Formats: sequence, C-alpha cells, structure tokens
Amino acid sequence: MCTVSIIECSGGFRLVTNRDEKRTRPAALAPRRHVLPEGAPATWPVDPQGGGTWVGASESGLVMCVLNVNFGAAVHAPPPGTLESRGGLIPRLIGQGDASQAMAALLEMDLSRFAAFRMVAADVVQGRVRVGNARWDRAEMRLSWHEAPVCFASSGLGDALVRPRLPLFERLVANTPSPEAQDAFHRHQWPDRQPISVRMCRPDARTVSITTVEVIHGTEGRPKVNMSYEPVYEDGARQASPAPVARQ
Repeated sequence: MCTVSIIECSGGFRLVTNRDEKRTRPAALAPRRHVLPEGAPATWPVDPQGGGTWVGASESGLVMCVLNVNFGAAVHAPPPGTLESRGGLIPRLIGQGDASQAMAALLEMDLSRFAAFRMVAADVVQGRVRVGNARWDRAEMRLSWHEAPVCFASSGLGDALVRPRLPLFERLVANTPSPEAQDAFHRHQWPDRQPISVRMCRPDARTVSITTVEVIHGTEGRPKVNMSYEPVYEDGARQASPAPVARQ
C-alpha cells in the first residue's frame, strides 16, 4: 500500500513515496548505506519485519520502488506459507547499472513465490527521465515505460478504490511540477475520505512515513543522490527535528 510520484527536478528527478502500513507493523529503520555483493553501494530504509525495503537508490542514479498490487480479491493465489517477501526484490536489483538492466533482470527472475506487485524504476538517460513500470499479477509480467511526471498508487482495500489519487496528482502536481507541489500532494488528505487519501488513515492502517529521493545530474559526471526519510505521526505532523538523510 503506497503512493509513488516522480517529477523532473534540478537536471534529474525527484521521487516521493508514502508508505502505508498496518498499525501493528513495527516502525522501519531509517535509510543507511549498504554495500551490495558486487561491491557497489546503495541506500535504502529497512523493514525490520521482512528484512527488505520498499525503496532504494544506487550511486549511479537508479531509484527503485515496489508497491503491492491489490485486485480486491485473490488472483492466482499461492498456497499459504509459500510466499517470499517482496521487500527482498530491490536489494537484489538495485545494483544493476540502469533502469533497463534492472527491469531485464526482474523479467528473468522466477516470481512464482511472490505475491502480486508493481516495481517502479527511474533514472536519467541522455538528459531525459524515464520510468519503468513492471506489474506482476501472479500470471504474467507487464512492462511499460513512462516519462515524468507520473504517479502510481495502491491500497489494501483494492487499487481501484484509490484511483481518485491520480487525477488529484494531475491537478496539484503534473500541470506545474515542483517539489513544493509534490510534497503537498503526498500530505493531502480528504477529510471525508481518509481511507483512500494520499496520506491515508483508517482503523487498521495509516501512512507511516514519506521517503524522498533526489537524483541531481551536474557537470561532474556521477549524479548526486540524496534520500530523506520522514516518519508521519497520527495527525500527519512532521517530526520536530530534521529527518535522517542518506547521501551518496
């Protein structure tokens, strides 16, 4: 369950993701630098329950985010107790050189032990932001490519119920993209529709954090990648002190 948006920004792009989780799930660990098996560093927060993550960034400027896919009913459901955590996908893929290679590696994986998901991968190629969108529905993988600005959303109530977030993104962000507009979108809540809001809230779940990744391409060659993690309190307020920031 989450909302992910990507806009062009500062010669690169800015990805923001709301993490929506059940109230019983333990709080995540703030982003830190990890060294991948191939030796390349990458940054991601850690879900202590599954040991994986929902968003990661490499020093090459590849950013990946995974969302659940919920059809409102079980589709091609696997036997109970046989699933692997979707949080383990990004640590396996983020070491790829770019979004195309990451998506190609994903397509080669045996996904039979994973519940349905959407994998988003973003980078910059020849000065243009490209966004890969791979959706696994337990029957087949569908891959499409997009340009920023773009938004994806999911909900444990069923993805169809949170489609109103997408025209809201078009109205608040896509017409005049800016970090300020993007941040306002990710903190937006309809008072009378809190369960399907971008900053969602319902008895069993709520938005627990907002993670922002900025990839800035300058003249030095290698991009500058900044990731910030912000816990969200019950009333939607920001924490009093600056959120932990991981830089590459």
